[in-house]
Amino acid sequence: MKIVIDIEEKRFRDIQRISTVQLKGRTPTLEQVIAKGTPIPKGHGELKDADVMINKLCTPEASELFGSVTCAEILDFINDEKTKDE
Repeated sequence: MKIVIDIEEKRFRDIQRISTVQLKGRTPTLEQVIAKGTPIPKGHGELKDADVMINKLCTPEASELFGSVTCAEILDFINDEKTKDE
C-alpha cells in the first residue's frame, strides 16, 4: 500500500536519522517506514496515474482525436513535464 503524508522537512530528516540507529532485522518501526518514503517535489499539482493516462491516450480511438500527434509525442510531452518549482 502507498500513502501520502504531510510532514515538515525538519521532522522528516529527524525521522531518517532516528531510523538509522534503530535495531534492524525485526519488524520495521514507523520511523524506518517513513524514512524509506519518497518525498514529492514542492509545487507538484494534483497527483495522477500517468500510466492510465498513457493507456487511454495511446489508442486508435484517441489518435483520431489528436490527428497527426503520435503516441511517442504524447509520451514525450508527459515525461518532459516539470514540477512548478523546476
